[in-house]
Amino acid sequence: KDYFSQHPEYFSFRDGKRVPDSQLCLSNPEVLKICIEKMKKAIADNPLYWVYSMSQNDNFLPCQCENCLALEKKYGGHSGIFIWFVNQVADAIKDVYPDKYIGTFAYQYTRQAPKNIVPRPNVVIRLCSIECDFSHPINATEYNKPFMKDLEDWSRIAPQLFIWDYVVNFNQYLAPYPNFGSLAQNIITFRDHKAVGVQEEAQYQTDGGEFSEMKAWVLAKLLWNPEQDTQALVDEFIKLYYEDAAEEIKEYFDLCRSLIKDDTVMGFAFNEKHPMYSDGFIAKAWDILEKAAKEVSGNEELTNRVDRVRAQILFLKVTRNPEESKADGSKDELVRIISEGKIRVREWQ
Repeated sequence: KDYFSQHPEYFSFRDGKRVPDSQLCLSNPEVLKICIEKMKKAIADNPLYWVYSMSQNDNFLPCQCENCLALEKKYGGHSGIFIWFVNQVADAIKDVYPDKYIGTFAYQYTRQAPKNIVPRPNVVIRLCSIECDFSHPINATEYNKPFMKDLEDWSRIAPQLFIWDYVVNFNQYLAPYPNFGSLAQNIITFRDHKAVGVQEEAQYQTDGGEFSEMKAWVLAKLLWNPEQDTQALVDEFIKLYYEDAAEEIKEYFDLCRSLIKDDTVMGFAFNEKHPMYSDGFIAKAWDILEKAAKEVSGNEELTNRVDRVRAQILFLKVTRNPEESKADGSKDELVRIISEGKIRVREWQ
């Protein structure tokens, strides 16, 4: 909004024209100058952080001008030109702010490590695991081998490696997402590849996602010490948080865990038609959770906690069988729970 009308050459060249709302033309020296100036101002205005982001936008529209393509060829792809650019920003910052770091993504089209160039010592690489299978530990499946290669490549050249990980289903925050079995091992894998930090992204705009309270608590524990027994942490949380309904919630949790088979692939965003959800699973889970609701009947706080678990199966019932859910009251019950809890169902909705 500030530059495109007067300087379209600052932005991505795609299909013969410059495109707004895309990426920057990183080979343009004026773009570098502006970014350095704005980075200095950002640090001056917000002096208490240790790392400041100079990263790609969240789209697949990198510049394809002749100069950018030449730099990508020289440095091994899209990540190469980004490291070339961010290194120059970091060089301009280090003398003015010697204790500050410049961060950039290794994300989607920049996920692979570059060639013939390495990040400066004051650059932080934020590697994102968005394409992975999260039903199993990242280091344990054929599906995740490409990411593991990128993790290993970056760990060799990144002076600071920071992991941006994903721990919920962003297409349906409420539906069962049984990834507890992979949480600790993934943190251990990141740690063993020299990660200085891990961000576990969950339903960041809303409360009330699938086991969100328990997942936040367990992850907080594991980020301090990933050698802990995840199941012991889960058992402790369920006992103390769900109280009279703990036995039923534990039974339901174990049922969800049983959905993960050797060949299960569970990405960061999928819908209610995923093959691990069956009508038999939903029926069995619903019976268990109805018993849980009866155990806490009359206790408003515990009922609210159990309702948030019941919403997982209500969501599957409503999305898989909308007409039936209208008739049997499941839709009204789900709407009540998400309305009272101000729960957002999907990342973009």
